Amino acid sequence: MKNILYAALMLLFTACGTSNHNAEKVAAEASATAAKKYACPMHCEGEKTYEAAGKCPVCKMDLQEVAMAETDSAGHNH
Repeated sequence: MKNILYAALMLLFTACGTSNHNAEKVAAEASATAAKKYACPMHCEGEKTYEAAGKCPVCKMDLQEVAMAETDSAGHNH
């Protein structure tokens, strides 16, 4: 009887740990996707950024992805 109880508890803990890891991974990927910003390489509009790639409305050059500094420590496992 004890063996069945231990096996059930081990299965429960294993299943909970796996789903938590997957949820964290999905949240981190969504955060990385949402953090992408685009700006004109000529800085026609100063530091203005856009959510999607496209053309600068002033000089018509292709917008380039801007490297965003990570300020949120939620993705870190300390």
